[in-house]
Amino acid sequence: MYGLPLGDLIRFQFILSFMKKIFTLLLLLNAAVIFAQPIEDSVSLSTTSGILKGSRFLPAGKTSFPVLIIIPGSGPTDRYGNNPMGVKANSYKMMATELSSKNIGVLLFDKRGIAGSRTAAGSEADLRFETYVNDVVEWIQWLQKDKRVKGIFVAGHSEGSLIGILAAQKIKTQGFISIAGPAKGIAEIITGQYAAQLPKAAVIVDSLFKRLQNNQPLDTVPPYLMSIFRPSVQPYMKSWMKYIPCNELNKLTIPILIIQGTTDLQVNAIEAIQLKKCSKNALLVFLDSMNHVLKDASANRVQNMATYANPTLPLSAGLMPAIFAFIQKNNH
Repeated sequence: MYGLPLGDLIRFQFILSFMKKIFTLLLLLNAAVIFAQPIEDSVSLSTTSGILKGSRFLPAGKTSFPVLIIIPGSGPTDRYGNNPMGVKANSYKMMATELSSKNIGVLLFDKRGIAGSRTAAGSEADLRFETYVNDVVEWIQWLQKDKRVKGIFVAGHSEGSLIGILAAQKIKTQGFISIAGPAKGIAEIITGQYAAQLPKAAVIVDSLFKRLQNNQPLDTVPPYLMSIFRPSVQPYMKSWMKYIPCNELNKLTIPILIIQGTTDLQVNAIEAIQLKKCSKNALLVFLDSMNHVLKDASANRVQNMATYANPTLPLSAGLMPAIFAFIQKNNH
């Protein structure tokens, strides 16, 4: 008859029992991690002119939490911070995931006419800058109906900064965050861009903007400027250019956080300094090496732009701590 000596048998049973306990503990820990993962829900907002789509990130297991709504930047940028023009940084989704893991809910949405909200585009000739502002106001009103939501904050990235400022003027929020938001109006920004690259064209651009501002018809528009001044987009440009972010920010009385990266190729750091001067309520945070898609990058243009298409890069290290601290401080 074969078998283990008594001492070895006791040791074997002890080891087996210990391993079962470890295995059970690992299962429990794994279940806890899964349970603690933020929850992403697909959500819809019905407006009088179409349905807007978004994603709501909820802190797992929480029945009360503040919510940050993130307004996308310019162009066809979707709710996650990506667009078909080569941007795949996933920045907004990364922000939402991290914040919701720290018990702060986040609402991301596709702008009217973009991605999931493309069917709500309507006619280009009917679009106004205020359309985007009113959409944000309606999203905030939608959030206010959720009894779990205790405090709503608005963050606007790039062009979304001005949209957020104007929305915060129209509806109560706990605070506003401008991320890479300009201080100058769109007419001055575009004219300045042409002045740096095509000085002769800048004179024409400036003249066309002034004619729009003075309600004068644009009789002749050079073909290379039709993307900005084509007849169907003129009403939108006219509605946009009347708002100067610096002036509008000065009207807010809520807490304000301005965040700007030092390697942003699209919005110069000077814009953030000017924006800060426009509001005594604002706190300015510079993040060394953060670029326009909120990732760390060098000032070298080629290397900087390469980060736009890399979703695996983490967010700039100081970004989320600054936002988290601002929300925690002002959520009352």
